[in-house]
Amino acid sequence: MRSFKGFILKCVIFLVPFLILAGIYFYDDPFKVIREYKEYDNDPIFLNEDYIGWKTYKHFRDSLHFDSFILGNSCTMAFHTWDWEKHLNGGKAIRLYGTAQRLAAVHRKVMALDKENNPIANVLLVVDPSLLREYQLSPGYTHLLPPEVSGMSKFKFQSQFVQGFFNPKFMLPYMDYRLCRHYRPYMKGIVNPDKHTRNRITNDALSPREHEIKQLGDKYWEKNKRNFRPRCGKNQEYPPVLMKPQIKLLSEMAEVFRAHHTNCKIIISPEYKQIRINPSDVTELKKIFGEENVFDFSGINEYTNDIRNYYEGSHYRPCLGRRLLEIVYGKKNENSVIQ
Repeated sequence: MRSFKGFILKCVIFLVPFLILAGIYFYDDPFKVIREYKEYDNDPIFLNEDYIGWKTYKHFRDSLHFDSFILGNSCTMAFHTWDWEKHLNGGKAIRLYGTAQRLAAVHRKVMALDKENNPIANVLLVVDPSLLREYQLSPGYTHLLPPEVSGMSKFKFQSQFVQGFFNPKFMLPYMDYRLCRHYRPYMKGIVNPDKHTRNRITNDALSPREHEIKQLGDKYWEKNKRNFRPRCGKNQEYPPVLMKPQIKLLSEMAEVFRAHHTNCKIIISPEYKQIRINPSDVTELKKIFGEENVFDFSGINEYTNDIRNYYEGSHYRPCLGRRLLEIVYGKKNENSVIQ
């Protein structure tokens, strides 16, 4: 009997740390997925952008009547809704992006928007070969779509975040920051040192690097030159990425846009590395969405040549985004829809 009591005591002692951590998880709600929030831009942790964008849309859609959507990966930070709305003749826009977004996730969002039975008047789809290549959803809690978008059960959705919390790669920097409130380099990707990174209503990106550029001028790019790898200066192309699975998803999206008479524009991002999307993929996109609706800014050109258009080697700035919007929404294109 004594040995059994000792065993029970050891089990309790063993479980106490887990129970304490579980209590912290449910009290803190570090990923902001347990409870509802009016805004999600005051959190010290990098959140799941797919979830936050969708919750923001659902929270404000009835009052603001969103009918225009910016879709794509983090490069959508170059396109602010207030810049885009100037070309929309009254549309109300929100940015629904995801970190390292895949085509499969964009497709699910379009299908979910269609089920909402609200207008989809305008879509700005920002793509690159890495997005177009992936026709299956990303694994991991940082890329999970909301259950009503993905079809995943709420229990499985929540359990993925619980597992993420107990992963030492997350827990150690999170608990360190929670206790000390001091950002350390090893916390990169977990703790957000900038706090405010998005507009709480439109989900537009608010990059602190714009303030740094304003302060430093051209010295910004000298200071951050390690973030810009040398480019060969020769024409290069990605291999084709649009095969039957991807074409199926894109075609289903186009069907939704036809049903809603959506004015959809597709921007192929001007990547800093200047590798051009394969021409066959551009041809396929034009076949699906209409030649007048697809704009290819990839490869070597006046936009990618200027390093001042970029924060680093992966993301371009709103100043370039505004220039691209002016090209995309020229007078001859501003009223075209997918036929």
